[in-house]
Amino acid sequence: MKESTSREKVLKKVRSALIQKTQNPYPKLDFESPVYVPEADEVSELIFAQSFSEAGGNFIFCENKIEFAESLLALSQKKKWKKIVCTEKLLSDFLRSVEFPHTVKTDAAIEDAVITSCECLVARTGSILTSSAICSRALPFFTPVHIVYATVSQLVSDLKNAFIFMKSKYNQQLPSSMTFITGPSKTADIEGIVITGAQGPKELFLFLVDEG
Repeated sequence: MKESTSREKVLKKVRSALIQKTQNPYPKLDFESPVYVPEADEVSELIFAQSFSEAGGNFIFCENKIEFAESLLALSQKKKWKKIVCTEKLLSDFLRSVEFPHTVKTDAAIEDAVITSCECLVARTGSILTSSAICSRALPFFTPVHIVYATVSQLVSDLKNAFIFMKSKYNQQLPSSMTFITGPSKTADIEGIVITGAQGPKELFLFLVDEG
């Protein structure tokens, strides 16, 4: 008899496993309760700011949108950015109302920074959740600097609540793409040396605005 190939052996094991199901050895294991239980007096803004900064992000808190505009202008002048892109209508309309210089047209060859909003902020990991419903999938990844505008009301405690937030917002019709951004782009693929900005923005700025 001809010896079975490696592929046939693997498929035989898979079929056997499907027929003879193994009993769950941990029937009382709780997958629903949160792994981390926050203290009652913890503040989401502070947790996010700490986690975001530890991941290499630049955190700026603003008491209102006017302070945000002033801080953004001061930062752009300090960094000497000449072209900032914003393709989101509501955000662009606000920037235009305060006479902040920007463009809605993209040109990856000459852009200094892109500014976008986001879906929500994950306090525990310091992550920013964005999606294709917010802006182009590629836009934030082809510029050296990504600036994110967010409000305190967009803070959620953990990843589980981030997905609950998205399902509630889009009524189960989720965007085609969702991305968690945790700090600027980093890679250590080449000889284990950490390089920032090799596969995305080199700098990440988060303006958290208290609209309340």
